[in-house]
Amino acid sequence: MNVLARIGLLVWLSWGIGGCLLSDDVCTPADTTYSCCVKQHLGDASQCNALEAEVRVLEPTVHPSTPRTHGTAVAVGTVVAAATLSSDGEIFSEKLRAAVEKILQECAIQAHETVNRRRIGGDPTREQCEEILKWDPSGQPITRAMKLGEEKHAEAIECARNRLSQLLPGRFSLEQRYRHTPTTGQLELVSPKQHQESMRKNQGRDMKGTLVPDIVIHAQGNPLKTQFVYDFKFPCLFSNRPKWTVYKEGPYRDQTQGTVYEKVFGPALRVTPWEIN
Repeated sequence: MNVLARIGLLVWLSWGIGGCLLSDDVCTPADTTYSCCVKQHLGDASQCNALEAEVRVLEPTVHPSTPRTHGTAVAVGTVVAAATLSSDGEIFSEKLRAAVEKILQECAIQAHETVNRRRIGGDPTREQCEEILKWDPSGQPITRAMKLGEEKHAEAIECARNRLSQLLPGRFSLEQRYRHTPTTGQLELVSPKQHQESMRKNQGRDMKGTLVPDIVIHAQGNPLKTQFVYDFKFPCLFSNRPKWTVYKEGPYRDQTQGTVYEKVFGPALRVTPWEIN
């Protein structure tokens, strides 16, 4: 049975056993369709067995690094954008994704306002943003905007860690480093220890080309089965629109960070204090 047929069967099953995808009465955004069904049928949870079996059938047998298309969506009748099914067989409801994005947006706003108050006493002016604080070893200027952005990023990451741990335990990673082989599509994890060892031995030369998204939403307990990625961006001024970094060297030279993330991980969005896009 192909993926779309399975999605149709999944939606039909959920209707037939009580409308699991639509209920807000007893289910939370963290529930799977199956766990939601069980909550609705505590007297006879066996009604949900067919749904559980079908969810298991959706699991693929291919290696996680096999190239794939992310985020197949289901929209049938009144169940519009009720769930997203990745080709890895993991169901992620649009309601849950909206909850994730709400948290990330709130973390970005909190970090932006907190750091601005702490360092400047309010919103910075253009002159303050453009002020050069020092020069790096290569002779490039370090501006106040850059320093504020670094501090806001750290605050937002900690906020996301605390709040996503309650909503999505085991289904997200923060600043996880990945090594991706463009020629084969293979994706592997790089541990902090491996990164530190590389920095000690050769100043991180063998880390060039690795990717470190801020937030990765993935299958339960498996950061290699990625579904969505998000990056915090903190323009110093509202009038400065967020931009994806352009890689200057390595296997992704001249490509934008967003383009590469889309190819490797799936849908990629920027999170700012003002919007997610």
